[in-house]
Amino acid sequence: MIHDIKEYVNYLDGVHKRTMQYVKAIPNELLDWKPSEDKFSTGDLLRHIASSRLMFLGIFEHGSWTYTGHDTDKGASLEDISKYLEACQIKLTEGLLKVGNDKLTKRVLTMHGHEVSEWRILMAIPEHEIHHRGQISTYLQMNKIEPPQIFGLKIEQVKKL
Repeated sequence: MIHDIKEYVNYLDGVHKRTMQYVKAIPNELLDWKPSEDKFSTGDLLRHIASSRLMFLGIFEHGSWTYTGHDTDKGASLEDISKYLEACQIKLTEGLLKVGNDKLTKRVLTMHGHEVSEWRILMAIPEHEIHHRGQISTYLQMNKIEPPQIFGLKIEQVKKL
């Protein structure tokens, strides 16, 4: 269970910084690329991560699930998408800090109508982002681009026993 929102926000900022390392590895020409017509493009995934941050914040501020979408009006270029990601991260973290620790013991409805502790929703935020960052890693590799190593080393570089 999460007991301190400031500590959580620091953790979330780390997840965000690692995602932004992936953004730096994406060439502009890959923004519209998608593995098939019915899947998100690389740009869609990035805008979706950003917009989802606002959706999650809405749960804590208003008790409602609202998704603003991931259309190109939220950023058509890598530079604009990066700005949108940063702005949404700032809004999320500032909003969570305003909400404070008192909300951590409250309950909220999931999208499916089940009641859960709000700290469980907090756990879903990085899980959601990391899931989509994994998709971006796959997209990069499918296009012969080496994704960043999130902790600086490949597994082959770790000392074996």
